[in-house]
Amino acid sequence: MRQQRRTRSTILGVALLVFSLIAAGWTFSRLHTQSNSSGSSAGAPAAATAVDTTPATPQPPVVTTPDYAALNLSAKSIELIDADTGDVRFERDAEAQRAPASTAKIVTALTALRSARPEDVVTIQDADVVDPALESNMGLKAGDTVTVHDLLVGLFLPSGNDAANALARFTGERLPDDGKPPLQRFIAEMNAEATRLGMTQSHFVNPSGDDADGQVVTAHDLGVAARALLADPALRPIVALPTAEVRVGGPDARVIRLTNTNELVLTTGVYGVKTGTTENAGECLIVAYREAQENVIAVILGSTDRYADARALLGLPAPPATPVATPVPSATAAP
Repeated sequence: MRQQRRTRSTILGVALLVFSLIAAGWTFSRLHTQSNSSGSSAGAPAAATAVDTTPATPQPPVVTTPDYAALNLSAKSIELIDADTGDVRFERDAEAQRAPASTAKIVTALTALRSARPEDVVTIQDADVVDPALESNMGLKAGDTVTVHDLLVGLFLPSGNDAANALARFTGERLPDDGKPPLQRFIAEMNAEATRLGMTQSHFVNPSGDDADGQVVTAHDLGVAARALLADPALRPIVALPTAEVRVGGPDARVIRLTNTNELVLTTGVYGVKTGTTENAGECLIVAYREAQENVIAVILGSTDRYADARALLGLPAPPATPVATPVPSATAAP
């Protein structure tokens, strides 16, 4: 009897062990399956796209170089240069010698400031005065007293030949006496100044730029002179003025209002430099222009429409059209 009980107990124990092993195996298999499933979803995806967090390198703006050669320009000689470096962007017969007209006054101003100070006072003499009906002028009379600075304003804005004469005489009197008159000493110094600047193909005969045998410049040389002028702290502000008032002392003390002959100084970005017109030279213009990253100087000689040439070269807008006045019918008297 005891033996039977012992046998049943053993069989029951074995059965329970087998059941436990089967249950454990099923649980392990289920857990293993879940682990694989969750691992494939919770882990880093094998096919995930990597995100590039490196900052993008800014790309420079695309700059389109204008086809200057295709422009319809009337000027005989042209040079367009970088105002900062002097690098040439476009040129047409830039080394041809031509009459300078009043662009020569750039060298007159640079030469005068080598020996005179802006605050020096000049007394105008009869020889300085010009006929206003024949020559551009700032309105000087004999006996007037004017500072060198104000003579420079009169030299550039209205392109005064009287200012050029006064500056040349006054400065020439301060140069070493070589037996020649002060004006001739000044002209010799003008040519020396041109040589110092590197104006290798230019020569000056008078300080005003009036037509004269042997008085010649090139577009390239005037670009060199314009850069020198714009580097001068006394001259750069003057050539950008649309208008100015100068005070004249002496017997007929007065204030003279002057207007710049360079129409483009009223255009945003234009800050100089000089006009010139004579029969031999035609229309001449040196214009400095800055916009965004552009800072250029255009030299235009022998033009028939200098402002149109300059606008085309610099990409400036055309001037506003002048409004046409509407005719007013004449009034009829009442009966």
